[in-house]
Amino acid sequence: MDDDLIKTVSAYRRLAATLHRAKTHERLTEAAGVRLDRPDVQILVHLLDAGEPCRVGAIAQGLQVESPHVTRHVAALEGRKLVERVRDPDDGRAWRIALSEDGAKAARRCRQVTAAWFEGAMAGWPAEERAELARLMDKLSEDFTAHLRELFPVT
Repeated sequence: MDDDLIKTVSAYRRLAATLHRAKTHERLTEAAGVRLDRPDVQILVHLLDAGEPCRVGAIAQGLQVESPHVTRHVAALEGRKLVERVRDPDDGRAWRIALSEDGAKAARRCRQVTAAWFEGAMAGWPAEERAELARLMDKLSEDFTAHLRELFPVT
């Protein structure tokens, strides 16, 4: 392994550890004015990013978790009126999960808080470096996710 790869993995681990700390999540939800568990935030933001209702299996695949995990959280989110079930237009027997208006607001607030943190951290960065980071992070995310799906297919 080359030094750049080791540095990249190390930097990613530090950033991921910071973002996944319980205290960071607590501060996120407090700043966003929502009371949500970490998986709930992930599901809501995933649906916001998708821009359309998704099947539970697609949400699970996107989050790299098992479907029963998503099903439990979707049921709780549905009970809080943050998501709703809508008929799948491709298969009338199936359901998709859609953000409710309140769910979309909560997801947008969480995204705005996180984006503000990143904006503050990168305030001194030139626009070109910010654009390059965005491009490379998107590429890494796509390639890494695809690689893990090849190694560990969801059954």
